[in-house]
Amino acid sequence: MEGRAGMVQVSSDIPVTQQNSNAESSDDFSQRTQEIATDICRQAKKIDTLAESLPGTTNAVGELEKDFQELNRENEQVTVELQEANRQARELLDSLSAMLTAIADNFGSSTT
Repeated sequence: MEGRAGMVQVSSDIPVTQQNSNAESSDDFSQRTQEIATDICRQAKKIDTLAESLPGTTNAVGELEKDFQELNRENEQVTVELQEANRQARELLDSLSAMLTAIADNFGSSTT
């Protein structure tokens, strides 16, 4: 953009001594700068919208604590269920082991 800017006299004390041969007309330059400014504003709005949609960015501390406590309760409940399933699996394994031992003992005593 700076390579396309024309030289503008800003003070009567400082004359423009060299013109930029690649410069756009002042209307074209103004239009391009306006488009860039509009695009920057549009992109900033998109960033704001995305930031607002992030989880947890709009929740108050009280809400977050409530959500955390709920997740903690669910975790405790699942832990109890897992421990119960583990206990049942251990009982089943012990029962199966006892049956296999009985079968092996029975099979060993019948062959002798």
